[in-house]
Amino acid sequence: MSQPATAVLDIEKIAVEEGFNPRTRFDEDALARLESSLRETGIVQPLAVQPADNGTYTVIAGERRLIAAKRAGIEQVPVLIREGPGARAAALAENLIREDLDPIDTAKGLAALAEVENLTTHKQIAEKVEMSVAWVSQHLRLLALPEGVQHHIAAGHVPVEAERELRKVAKVSPRIAECACELVARGKFSGRDLAEHFDEVLVTVAEARFEKPPTMIDPGSLRLSAVIADSEKCRALTERYLAAVPYEHSEDPAIRLAESEVDAARAAGCLVEHRVDHGGWVSIVAYITDVEFAADLAERALERVVKEAAERAEQRAKWPGKNGGDPTLNPEQAKGARKAERTEAKEKAAQARRFNEELGRNLLKRRSAASRKQHSLARAKALAAIVLTDNDRLAARGLRLVLSQLQEVEVKTLKSGALRERVSYADHEQCASYLAKRIEDARSANEVLELLTDAVLAATLADEQELAQSRRVHWATPQGGEVEQLLAAEIKSVRPRRQRRKSS
Repeated sequence: MSQPATAVLDIEKIAVEEGFNPRTRFDEDALARLESSLRETGIVQPLAVQPADNGTYTVIAGERRLIAAKRAGIEQVPVLIREGPGARAAALAENLIREDLDPIDTAKGLAALAEVENLTTHKQIAEKVEMSVAWVSQHLRLLALPEGVQHHIAAGHVPVEAERELRKVAKVSPRIAECACELVARGKFSGRDLAEHFDEVLVTVAEARFEKPPTMIDPGSLRLSAVIADSEKCRALTERYLAAVPYEHSEDPAIRLAESEVDAARAAGCLVEHRVDHGGWVSIVAYITDVEFAADLAERALERVVKEAAERAEQRAKWPGKNGGDPTLNPEQAKGARKAERTEAKEKAAQARRFNEELGRNLLKRRSAASRKQHSLARAKALAAIVLTDNDRLAARGLRLVLSQLQEVEVKTLKSGALRERVSYADHEQCASYLAKRIEDARSANEVLELLTDAVLAATLADEQELAQSRRVHWATPQGGEVEQLLAAEIKSVRPRRQRRKSS
């Protein structure tokens, strides 16, 4: 490519050609500010253009300045005229480095640069734009995301760092990935939550309302009515299930899929799942995204449940006396009875395991902004009740010394005419009842927390020397040092200064 020539051109001779500028979105406020600046100073930085047909030119760098200049009524602009086959590549590289592009426009610019320059590796692209290979790879992966996800990333709702989790979900269900981003745009989550708490985001997507809701079926609680469209068939399958599982009393039972059935959904590519390693255990949030496949798995699971129930019934019928130590049984019968007991114990353990796993998923499901808003007060009061039950002398240790509500002051006039106060303090049961009543009447979780914290601060700081030794209350928490460290700022703010005694 030849060296660019400088010139001044009529603005009408400069046009925009699709593909030269990676930027596809222009901020109107920024354009207005640029227009105002150009009215005062004109264009200082030349536009980069390339000759086109009939004496016209195509802008290859500086499209924003061109738009603002036209709006400002500027008739002529300075330009650098680039000629040769490398003009577009140079313009793309220049824009990627100089322009404040959003991540999606940056990614599109990198892809266009690679095509023009025939760059086949991310390392080659990185060298061209003088950025790291990791940066180039991260941006180019954005182009594989669904269009709706790209829109939210370009708008700044979703950070580039969330690409990893969104990409995994989008491979199975592009719509779920888009809805996750929509929750961020609604303010239900922060963009950071998509990278750090995606399990909570997935659960909320399944429960939230969208114009086009995604298909999300919980394999741990698959309701026949949700996947079997034929009402007669659904009723028949439900009756079979209830007959096999006598402890189930719901008219719309939920079947838990076995691991082999979940594996089938995973192999079929219709299982969205997110695993979180908590150090000693792993929690999994998973959803099936295909209704027909889920219906097939539900029938498969039903057949398994019916078969297992029949096998257990056969064992019980064969060995009516389950006690292996029954002296009326011969050795063979006793052996069979013990085997039946072990089989039943295994089944109860499996049921308990399924129950506990579903409980774990339900605990995750309740983690949402809406749940926190709805239940925060009840949660705070429940935890306060536990704290006060285990610390029934907490209120008496400090609050009765600092609150007049827990004191009775009797003033007597001595023969000398002087006044003397006598203070009576509530006992520890009265103090505990007072604090419990205040917490019961609290109207917010923060108020509950403040009441408890006040009690802890008073217990930590109150000076019991005003009491006789026999009337003092001894209370301390095993985490005393840690508590004081955590509340250090508040302790400092409320601790009174000790008055110094004047020297005689």
